[in-house]
Formats: sequence, structure tokens, C-alpha cells
Amino acid sequence: MLYFFYPIREGHETTTGYGMSTRRRLSWPDRLRSYIGVCLSEPLYRLFSLVPQWEFGLSDHEVTRHTHVHGPLAGRRAVHLTDLHLDIYYPRHGRIVDTVKALQPDWIFITGDLLNVPEGLPHLFRFLARLREAAPVFVTLGNHDHSSGVPVAGYAELADRHKITLLVNQSVFVSTGRGELAIVGVDDPSLHRADLHCVPSQADHRFTLLLAHAPNILDQVKAHHAIDLILCGHSHGGQWLVPGIPTFWLPPGCNGRVAGRYESGEHTLYINRGLGWSFLPFRWNCPPEIAVIEWVEERIQAA
Repeated sequence: MLYFFYPIREGHETTTGYGMSTRRRLSWPDRLRSYIGVCLSEPLYRLFSLVPQWEFGLSDHEVTRHTHVHGPLAGRRAVHLTDLHLDIYYPRHGRIVDTVKALQPDWIFITGDLLNVPEGLPHLFRFLARLREAAPVFVTLGNHDHSSGVPVAGYAELADRHKITLLVNQSVFVSTGRGELAIVGVDDPSLHRADLHCVPSQADHRFTLLLAHAPNILDQVKAHHAIDLILCGHSHGGQWLVPGIPTFWLPPGCNGRVAGRYESGEHTLYINRGLGWSFLPFRWNCPPEIAVIEWVEERIQAA
């Protein structure tokens, strides 16, 4: 059973449906970088879509596995994907679907940057519909989704049609028999659209999972937010990793965080490297990632 929670606040712009979302002012350096990114990304995506054979380092994905102790969810499994940037359905997308189906997840979570241009919508929802055959799919939006020219209502309409759950500053609760999974999806933190008023209070036997696009969500959560795990993407893991050279490509909203696990106070964040690319269709020493989250009764000790 699913039921939703919509935050309603007075005196602030907040989400009460798919048509609105919180927006704070970006700093001028971030506004400049975002503007440059938007101006460059669309023509580059359109250019490289004409020469798909130029893709490098994107065809083979890596499956990473992560365990979390929570008895009421023990034995359950989820798959986390992010940064699809799916404007054309390539054979590699079919292989990703096959891998996800073989993992037999209970839920599939996707944390934004679904596409880049409006023409990608049929290809994106072909991919999402095939994933939906494996398990319920929960999706949030990223910065590229907002700059694509597709309105939030457009994503919402297609998501409803394909039985995909789009969360824009909303929470949904899944009863698991022994407990409850709270899935919180906020709008893109890198654009300061995330509204954490949709995070529910702590409850017995509840595991609260926060889906957000950008890693700077870790700087926005507060001690009172009862969140067990945050999943995000946005960084592409750096996309180009040259041995001996620090990561030199990170978009605004990463705050220096590249990939993997980060902790701040009581909160744990996992950054997935994602499946797509930005600016250039190349990955170097940074393969696309499918993350698997498995819940267990207790931590398995290494022999």
C-alpha cells in the first residue's frame, strides 16, 4: 500500500503538487556556472547524438552492493540509478534493464537528470517502462530536467501514464508487513529547489530514505531530520579520473563530494556515479554504476 504526504506551508513557495517547487536565490558564481552549463550542454548533446559511435567508457556498467542494518526490511533489495541523460535509447540501456531485472529488486530509485532535451521523452519513458516491469520505480528531478524545457507537469503526466512515482518535494510510504519504508523525494538541491518539510518524523519500524539529485543536500539536512539514508548523483563520479590528478570536473552542488559514502552528523549520503555523461560522451576510469541496496538483520562480519 502507498500513501503520500504533501507539505503545506504558509508564507513560502513550496510544493503542493507537481506545478510548484521551492526556489531560493543562487549565489552569483553558481548562477553564472549554471548559465554557462545550460548554454553549452544542449548544443553538445545534439551534436554528439549524431555520432553515437564516439561514446567511450559508457558501454560497460559496474554493479556495487551496499548493506544496511534494519530488521523490518531484512531480505529486501533496491536498485539505485541516477544521471541517465537518456535522449536516445541505445543498446547499452537495454543491457542496463537486463542487469536490473536479474537483480530482482523490490524497488528502483532514480535520482534525477533523466534527459537533456524534450525529444528524449519517448526514449526516457521507454526505459522507465521497462524498469517498471521489474519493480515499482520512484523518480526525482535534477538540474538538466529543469533546463530541458520540459515542464514538471509534463514529467508528471507521463509518469502517471506509465505508473512511475515522481516525487517533487513529496513523501510516499510503503508498508512492508514488518515495518514501513518512507521514500522522500526532493526537487534538485543544486538549484535550491529542495524542500525538506516533506521529511516525515521518526517512527518505530520505519526506514526513511531520501532521494535527491545533488550531494549538497547533505549540507541542507538538519539534526532533527530523521533520515536513515540519502541517495544522490549529479557528480558523475568526476567522469574523467586521471591517476595522480585530483578530480577536476564537478558541477555546482557537489561541494567537493565525488562518489561513494559520506557522513555528516547522524546522516549518511551515498553518491552514485550515474549512467550518462555531461559535455563530452566520454568516461575515463569511471564506469557507469548500478547501486544495489540490501537490508539485513545485522551487520555481516568479514571472516
